[in-house]
Amino acid sequence: MAGMDVKHEIIVRAERLFLKLGVRSVTMDDVAREMGISKKTLYQHFHNKDKLVAEVISTHVAREKAIMDGICVESCDALDEMLKVGTFMTAMIEEISPGALYDLQKYYRKSWEKLMEEQDGQTSSCIMKNIERGQKEGLYRKNLNAQIVAKLYGKATFMIVEELSDSHSKFTRRELIWELHNYHIHAIATPKGLALWKEYGKTSTAKINQY
Repeated sequence: MAGMDVKHEIIVRAERLFLKLGVRSVTMDDVAREMGISKKTLYQHFHNKDKLVAEVISTHVAREKAIMDGICVESCDALDEMLKVGTFMTAMIEEISPGALYDLQKYYRKSWEKLMEEQDGQTSSCIMKNIERGQKEGLYRKNLNAQIVAKLYGKATFMIVEELSDSHSKFTRRELIWELHNYHIHAIATPKGLALWKEYGKTSTAKINQY
């Protein structure tokens, strides 16, 4: 296996372990064992666990951006795009244990802050483009400040992440994502947009729950 392939596989396997077991509890020994390689080989690619965590975060953000860009291209309108974004967010969040989020916040603060910064910028850009698209399609109100609305949406998603890091939250992940999008659309949609969203809503729960 080529060096780059080994490094990529380490990142993939490490992310899988982090999401399932939490970041702090997974050791470099665990990653090497999962890979079936020696610790020496592992350290040739990552000098320490902090470097590995940072690389996992960078790879995760890049993959997320690629998926979001794909959703934009394949969606038939702005509302369909938001519904697909909600479905993707639900699927992604379902993979993350509350422990993994907590560990990042408390023990890997630099990586956590990078993740939040990257996702905030990515989310703002995605929502701004979605709003502009929806306005052209007559689905969103023309008098919106897209930049402000995108920031509000971004802050709301951050609050959801904070809620998910609490293992005692009384809300399910699907509920949180659906209510975020339902609230967002009702705040910005035209009567035409609301009518279409209502139609999408008849199958939205099934779509979001398909994962």
